[in-house]
Amino acid sequence: MFKFFFSLVNKIIPKKKRIVLYSNWGFRDNVFYLYKYLVENEYNKKLTIVCISNDLMGVEEDNIKNVKYVTSKLKVLWYYLTSKYFVYCFGSMPIKPASSQKVLNLWHGMPLKKIGKLEVGYDNREINDFTYLLSYSPFFNDILEKSFGVEKDKILIANAPRNKPLMEVDSQTLGTEKSIAWLPTYRMSSKLNSSNGSTEFIVPLLKSKEDLQKLDSILKVQNTRLYIKLHPLQDTDNIGSVEDFSNIIFIDEDWLKNKGFDLYTFLAKTDALISDYSSVTIDYLLTDKPIYYIFEDLKDYSTSRGLNYKLSEFVAGKILENKNDLFRVAYEISNKEDSYRKLREEIKNKFFFDERRDAGYILKILEL
Repeated sequence: MFKFFFSLVNKIIPKKKRIVLYSNWGFRDNVFYLYKYLVENEYNKKLTIVCISNDLMGVEEDNIKNVKYVTSKLKVLWYYLTSKYFVYCFGSMPIKPASSQKVLNLWHGMPLKKIGKLEVGYDNREINDFTYLLSYSPFFNDILEKSFGVEKDKILIANAPRNKPLMEVDSQTLGTEKSIAWLPTYRMSSKLNSSNGSTEFIVPLLKSKEDLQKLDSILKVQNTRLYIKLHPLQDTDNIGSVEDFSNIIFIDEDWLKNKGFDLYTFLAKTDALISDYSSVTIDYLLTDKPIYYIFEDLKDYSTSRGLNYKLSEFVAGKILENKNDLFRVAYEISNKEDSYRKLREEIKNKFFFDERRDAGYILKILEL
């Protein structure tokens, strides 16, 4: 009833020339980078920019002219109904866009794992409430159409705004040591009441603190640091104390903020990535740096959450089968071993239609 009523109301309410950037899970990721582009290119001189989130994550301190910063949930609906442009990547408004309105779903990564209507038990939900949906490449279009129940002409092929730092890799590093980022996707989340894959571990392959201590010793010898960023949705009740390690650092959004980073500026400065079914492995291809994959719970994960593609379609680096493989990663990075460069290039060309189609291209499609 909410959707039916407000979709009708949305058709008749006049729209003001302003762009709303909305996220119900912290003002970050694609909406944050679109905001940066808008401000840097002075779009606020020709229209109002409205940033709305449960947590503005410090952007309100910018205090830029003709930019509004909003945290009230009650105002989201009003701004949606009265604004010509509405963009989101986390959360949405279950209201059909008016003909005088452009609603863009930037999402938060290409779907290696099942999302939307392809998730078990969600095939009947209606989530096609936008004018455009971002896709990196025609390779992903079929899955996106099925996941969101979206028509082909609503697919906007461009690079994600958040990927800009990964394309601007420079000589700056995180320190004198080599650095590896490890970003496992979540398995157990009380926030979403969700369980994917095996729930017996938080950090794959490592089953005890002794395993972590051994890895820490190897990293120290190889003058390499491992930064483990658990998924924000991952439950961490049983992770225990991590203060005893010298070269393993568990990081989170607060750690990044204190260092002056967001996730993607941080990743741009690392020397390699370890992950699994996360879409960050797609984005990291833009750095042309080694990527390692851990699929220890592949069978369980495929059964509980499910994958959209075969491993051979998206894996662009070494698969770590056991903890000894993991222990060797520090040696390979320290000694600049890299035998997957050609494969990374092939998969990158498949996954990115044109990485130069940036935030500016997206705004042109919106006729801004």
